[in-house]
Amino acid sequence: MTMPDERTRALRWAGEFLLKVQRGDEFSEAIKREAKVILRHYPRDFEIKWQAELDASRSRTVIDQWLGPEKEK
Repeated sequence: MTMPDERTRALRWAGEFLLKVQRGDEFSEAIKREAKVILRHYPRDFEIKWQAELDASRSRTVIDQWLGPEKEK
């Protein structure tokens, strides 16, 4: 079962990956453009964090949460 903090981390990692693709020299211009289009509507890190904290504050159990704050390492 995927936990809310794991979903939050996956969203953040996906955004970081798309930024690398958009800026990377090893990708074609078509792929870079597609990454740019996706990123235009992709949530920023602070938005993901805010939503995770909001979900956690509104939920009584982990099962009720979709996103959750990432655990500190």
